[in-house]
Amino acid sequence: MLLLGGCAGSSSEPPVAGHAQSTTPATTSSTPALSPTPTAPNLDDPASWVIGFTSIGPLTVGSELSEAAQVMTSFTSTVYDGCPSVVAYGRTGFPTVLVPDRLGTGIVEQVVLQGGADAAGLSVNSPHTEAGIGIGSTLDELMAAYPAITYQDDALTPHYALPDDGANWINFSMSEGVVRDIVVRASPVVAKEYCG
Repeated sequence: MLLLGGCAGSSSEPPVAGHAQSTTPATTSSTPALSPTPTAPNLDDPASWVIGFTSIGPLTVGSELSEAAQVMTSFTSTVYDGCPSVVAYGRTGFPTVLVPDRLGTGIVEQVVLQGGADAAGLSVNSPHTEAGIGIGSTLDELMAAYPAITYQDDALTPHYALPDDGANWINFSMSEGVVRDIVVRASPVVAKEYCG
């Protein structure tokens, strides 16, 4: 006599490959993945600022000078006697930041980071490019980071210039084998002086 059972029991056989058993239903998400939002520069930590082709930290070429004054609150601003077209932002232990307005337009034409006589000593507190180059970086470090950088044999201010894909440049002036000044602007030029 043959007996057939109408109840299904648990199987002691392992599942066959390609036939997975699932105990929880699959869920789908209707929320699209968010792309990361760029973080604003920390105004109180200038060493964390990034030097780009159009900006140094919160200072952007093409923005209004009044905006620069609003974001540079952790610095002391100075307008030199007889030179109202240049605002210098200073802070102990940090490179000086110049924002020249030689044309008197009220627009940031360029952003200049100056290391002065102690460029090597200011390297720890300097903003850096994404490749790690800042005030006090050596010529060897600059060349290793940017092998295609070009030397600009300007009689008044010889320097190295790095272009982006547009018309923007990061210019590096050297002194005694280290980066002394960094100029972000829309040309491969470093001015001999900023007043006038």
